[in-house]
This record gives sequence, structure tokens and C-alpha cells, in this order.
Amino acid sequence: MLLNNSVRRAVCVFSLALLGAGSAWGGETLDAIRNTGRMTLGYRENAIPFSWKTKSGQVVGYAIEICQRLAAAVQEHLKLPRLEVRYVPVTSADRVRSILDKRIDLECGVTTNTPARRELVALGLTYFYAGARLLVREGEGILSLQDMKNKTLGLVKGTTGELVMQKHQRQHTDVWKTQLFDSTNDGVTALEQGRIDGILTDDVQLLVRARQSSRHLELVGPALSIEPLTLAFSKTDRELGSLVDGEMKRLYRSGAMQEMYQRWFRSPLPELGYSLDLAPGRLLNDNFQRPSAYVADWVML
Repeated sequence: MLLNNSVRRAVCVFSLALLGAGSAWGGETLDAIRNTGRMTLGYRENAIPFSWKTKSGQVVGYAIEICQRLAAAVQEHLKLPRLEVRYVPVTSADRVRSILDKRIDLECGVTTNTPARRELVALGLTYFYAGARLLVREGEGILSLQDMKNKTLGLVKGTTGELVMQKHQRQHTDVWKTQLFDSTNDGVTALEQGRIDGILTDDVQLLVRARQSSRHLELVGPALSIEPLTLAFSKTDRELGSLVDGEMKRLYRSGAMQEMYQRWFRSPLPELGYSLDLAPGRLLNDNFQRPSAYVADWVML
């Protein structure tokens, strides 16, 4: 996809001034983008409303639109007349490796900002706060994680849900059988088919899958974590890091981030025909008012 003029015009020269627009060369990642005229965005194939591929073949979503704005900022910074944007699917298990192996330049999905991940990659400003919750079939008497004793709990590979489950197992004498899945979609399908009794992962993804399901599924129990979600990229390119930080702050301060939130969380979703009607929480509202690179680490409750 080539970035169109309307998206390019949306990019403020603030980020250029911050980084020094006279610089002809970027860092490692920016050099490669400048030399090839191409930028690669990693996306999740079914992480509605953050990133997904529609039936018509378009890659769309809240995180995708944010990354497209960042790609436009990169194009302006490098003074490229054209920038080809490519999309590469990644999973929760291989997303970080895809950055380290330079398969993608930005990972645009549902990645929680954790200390362990910050050791490996750079992370942008938080654009959503999720929480790990439990999705089950209605009417089976499961109201919380403690009701999963001797039942089978689904977890998604490479996600913080595994850590949440391990903490609760240490704190309680309950024993859960677990089954790992490559994606939330696979786990919810297993729940619908009766192969597992519940799945634990980010609440917003589970909310979407419950809306799509022909079975009666429900989110139960309180949130078991606070998860600041953001995009990820290589930590070896400090100039790219400065550009991402400056442009994301501009998107917040200009009101563009609030507009994008309304589009993806409070309006009908492309080709799906329904809205999540999900109001921003207190933490995200604070980001809208006072954007900062500071992140309150994800926490298990």
C-alpha cells in the first residue's frame, strides 16, 4: 500500500523539528527503509479491533492506523517521494523474534509492555489498557478462575495470560489442566467445541470473539491484570525511537488518537457491522490528556 497524500498531510512537522529534519540518514532501521523505499508492518490476522485482515483482503485496525501514521512520519523524515508499506502476519509467539530478525519494522497488534519485552525490543506509548479475563460457556457454573478446578483452561502461547495463571496457581491450592493455543481465535474455537472449559487472555479480544460466536459465551470474574498495550520495534535505532515517541505524543495532543479510538472502539467495525461500544478507561483518558513515554508496568491483580 502506498501512503496517500491525505495521510501524509496529517503528519505534523513537529516530529521533524524534534529529530532534526536536516539529517539525511537515519539509524539502522531507518537506513534500510530509506534505501529500499519500503516499510514493513507486522500485524495480527485476527486481533480485532487492533489489527486484522478483512474478507476483502484489507489489513485494518486501531493499531494499524496508528502505525500508518508513524509510517507517514518516517516518509516525511527521510524525505522519500514514495513509501511502500507492506504487511506481514505475525503471531503472539513470533512477534518479538520477527523484530529481532528484521522481518518487520513495526509490530502493530496487542503487545503488552513488560520489563522482559523491553529487554529485547523498544515499545511505543501505551494506546490501550486491557486486562486478562476468563471467557466461558454460559450456564456451566464457572464464575471465576477458582471455579476452573480440575477443568481445562486455554492459554495463548507467548502471552501474559500464562504468567497470570501461574501466579494464581501459586496462591491457591486449585489445580487446572492447561492447553496452549497459537491464537485467541483457536482457543475460543476449542471453547465453542467443548474441548476446553475456559480461556484466559486479554478481555477486549475475548469480548470481540464472544460477539462473533454462535454459542452463548460470557466474560466472568474480575480483571486479573492491567496490561498497557502498544506497538514494538527495534531498540537498536534510537532515531526511530525518538521519531515514534514524538509522533505518538503529537497524535495524542492533536486529538487524533481520540478520533482513532472513536473509530475503532465506538463505531461499527469494517465489514463486521457492529460496534464494541467500549468507552476508554480512566488510565487511557489520562493518556489522552497527558501523553507520556512513562509506562506503569503491567501488573497482576
